[in-house]
Amino acid sequence: MMKRKKMKNGALVFTVITALLAGCTGKESGTEISTATPSPNASAGATASVKPAEAATLRLLTELSSAWPVKKDWAVWKWVKEKTNITINQETQTGPESLALAIASGDMPDLMSVFPPDAQKYGPQGAFLDLSKHLNKMPNLKSFLTSRPDVAQRMTSPGGEMYHVLNDGMGAGNQTVYFYRDDIFKKHSLQEPKTWDEVYATAKKLKELYPESYPFVFRHGINTLKYFAPAFGIYPTFFEDKATGKIKHGVTDPGFKKMVEYLNKFHKEGLTPPDWLSMDYKAWTQFITTNKSFMTIQFIGQIEIMNTQLQNGGNGAHLKFMAPPVGNGSKAYIPNTNFEEFGFAVSSKTKNLDAALRYLDFIYSKEGKDILSWGKEGETYTVENNKRKFLPRFKEPNDLRKEMGMFTTGAYGLADFEASKSLSNENEQYAYTEAAKYQFPVINALPPLTSEEKSAISLLEEQINKYYESSVAKFILGETPMTQWDAFLAELNKMGSQKLIDAYQIGLDRLKKNNK
Repeated sequence: MMKRKKMKNGALVFTVITALLAGCTGKESGTEISTATPSPNASAGATASVKPAEAATLRLLTELSSAWPVKKDWAVWKWVKEKTNITINQETQTGPESLALAIASGDMPDLMSVFPPDAQKYGPQGAFLDLSKHLNKMPNLKSFLTSRPDVAQRMTSPGGEMYHVLNDGMGAGNQTVYFYRDDIFKKHSLQEPKTWDEVYATAKKLKELYPESYPFVFRHGINTLKYFAPAFGIYPTFFEDKATGKIKHGVTDPGFKKMVEYLNKFHKEGLTPPDWLSMDYKAWTQFITTNKSFMTIQFIGQIEIMNTQLQNGGNGAHLKFMAPPVGNGSKAYIPNTNFEEFGFAVSSKTKNLDAALRYLDFIYSKEGKDILSWGKEGETYTVENNKRKFLPRFKEPNDLRKEMGMFTTGAYGLADFEASKSLSNENEQYAYTEAAKYQFPVINALPPLTSEEKSAISLLEEQINKYYESSVAKFILGETPMTQWDAFLAELNKMGSQKLIDAYQIGLDRLKKNNK
């Protein structure tokens, strides 16, 4: 799965959820691969939500992906029409300002794909509907949120409003993991490194064997540090420290300094590409596929995408999942990113409210989850030995996206990841299984703040972020000596980093109070 844009501060709040979801007893269960088509939820309300009703047409604004260009005849919209009598007219964003322009125009689509920060920004301004007031009309969604309070709390504002609903089910594809060229390691009798010291020693050996190589490669610039940091026991930004239950600035942890020292050493000795700060996807691909790099960290789905390219060379080249090496402490982690950030907002001006709520309720129903994840027998899959199997023309999950629209933005609410995973080969399925063992104890997201609280720190947060990014880059590149580290931390404190800690602590305390 291609990674979508990351939200800056996320949302993690559980405010008056008990009241919002009162009266819900049903739980959404996973859809097993079987010959039986799951029936709609048993409640009368749920049955009504998927029963063909009055015909309606909805405008849906979604992101534009070059990896799976939107097609008007995607099968997912046909299936939605068959089940709900709703026609979806999909509109796509043309740039980062598309959502803002749609809102400002006064001619908003009925439904919009949004990130939590979008909901937090435009919802209180009156652009989006407060869906918490309409949950009784969406029994399937209500039931799902009751069974998954962790999702419910991430989409609820400090005051209890619900300006968006989040997708769920495909988060496993957002995970970033380490992987390595196991064929090269085997050829030279190298062992999979278990610590960052061993990563360094192995990279040194590979550099000797392949002098023109840069054994350890990564492509997200300074942003990569948030993927490395869990191996050192932290996130590099502000996060909840599970040991204390308090907001912590990860940069101040000794583990973060240790990580920067490693990266500085790798850079100085030519073990990572000199242009790592500006490395893009195309350049990263070249390093991986031309025997220039042998260890990396990247989104989990890239393992097999790269393996396909490597195998075209016919020389037995192969990548495999690598357990995260321990950097600091006794256990290594990867970032806990097994959750989704995209969701839906409903225009406060929609003239098709009943249909919009009906669509949302369908895509969170068991029947909606099933057909939008698996499709229809004979059309997308066959049944063999009481198990569903996608037709041979679907060779990888992206084929489902490109040809049928499945798992694309706006085309599902609750997904069955087992459907997507079934198109992965044994090597990739192994990676998904192993990755689940190394999740950091908390997600890289902060409790949301009220608009007043956020406004009070937004400029300071931006200033501290810029200083952090430029300063850390200079330490890694060797432009600033590590002897200046304490001065760097002192400057962060002088700038007011404690004000950010205090602000997010208020949000965290509020979350915990409302979650009792």
